[in-house]
Amino acid sequence: LSYADFVWFLISEEDKKTPTSIEYWFRCMDLDGDGALSMYELEYFYEEQCQKLDNMAIEPLPFEDCLCQMLDLVKPQCDEKITLHDLKKCKLANVFFDTFFNIEKYLDHEQKDQFSMLRDAENESQEISDWEKYAAEEYDILVAEEAASDQWNDGELFANFQAERPLSRKCY
Repeated sequence: LSYADFVWFLISEEDKKTPTSIEYWFRCMDLDGDGALSMYELEYFYEEQCQKLDNMAIEPLPFEDCLCQMLDLVKPQCDEKITLHDLKKCKLANVFFDTFFNIEKYLDHEQKDQFSMLRDAENESQEISDWEKYAAEEYDILVAEEAASDQWNDGELFANFQAERPLSRKCY
């Protein structure tokens, strides 16, 4: 995996709402390269998510129920397949892809009210993108880690100074 491929992946992972990331994840799921996601392909990816849920002691939703939810979410032109065009029209393509690829985000979506997610998707032009949120969170973590490291280093320097020059105590 080259650096450019890693950056492409990271941006696509953190913001699945952009047309470019929708194309990226669609290509990942289109196993036979026919330009459509069949129910077989969806089930193939969902099985891995079910294994992860089982490992977390969470009972997964049966595939048939998940499939109904995803078809209701995407509203494809043809019920037997989902095309790239269908996903680009869908305002919640990120939820669709998280269902099949990212168990943590999938569980986050499951906890949210579906109406609020749709409302948020409609108002997304006013908000910062998922990528911008991710970058800001990572920056905050980096700043906090550096501050903690600086405090630790300052404390270590003070301790070393004290060890080299013990404070003299005067008794009066």
